[in-house]
Amino acid sequence: MTASNSTDIFPAAHNYTFKTERLFFRPLHLDDTADIFALRSDPRVYYWTTPQQDISGAQAWIRERLGDDCYLSFCVEELFDAQHDGTKRDKPRVVGVCGGTHLPEIGYIFLPSVWGKGYATEAVKGFSNFYWGMFPDGYPSILEADDRKYLKAVTGPPEENRSAAASVAVLKKCGFEYWKDQVEEGTSQLLPVWRQWGPGKKP
Repeated sequence: MTASNSTDIFPAAHNYTFKTERLFFRPLHLDDTADIFALRSDPRVYYWTTPQQDISGAQAWIRERLGDDCYLSFCVEELFDAQHDGTKRDKPRVVGVCGGTHLPEIGYIFLPSVWGKGYATEAVKGFSNFYWGMFPDGYPSILEADDRKYLKAVTGPPEENRSAAASVAVLKKCGFEYWKDQVEEGTSQLLPVWRQWGPGKKP
């Protein structure tokens, strides 16, 4: 596995990889389209917005992230030692996506089949540790200096699905604190925003 193909086509694409105890994080590639569609078309994953309707939309989603240097998105694969179901696979299984959705905002999604394993908490902690270790002064492509001091995440409406409460629990475990509400673009829906200050950055 290499990331060179993506960076050749998309100069803004990154080449970073890292791992946690059970998960491996690598750059998104265009050949991840089928895996991304499986994630983004599942209404259990996109419970408060519209799930992806066709595979071309999943490819466009990847292209957007590869073409903008304010995205720092990773495919999340299970490490071999984490695959306890006995299934033989030709390649590692993509179970989610995690990282900068448009930094300093981050996000994550995981297949429902791995919910309850603690992967989301492990992924967000892992990404945060990678991010602040790699970019102690914040991501260089973030234009506003104050915005380089923190990461933020937006959760779905808490009254609509227990997944929103689960996401809030994940963020709290990872050191995020409630910051404010913001209006979802194109709607009148208020969504909670959570913030994690970088090491030594909190006022």
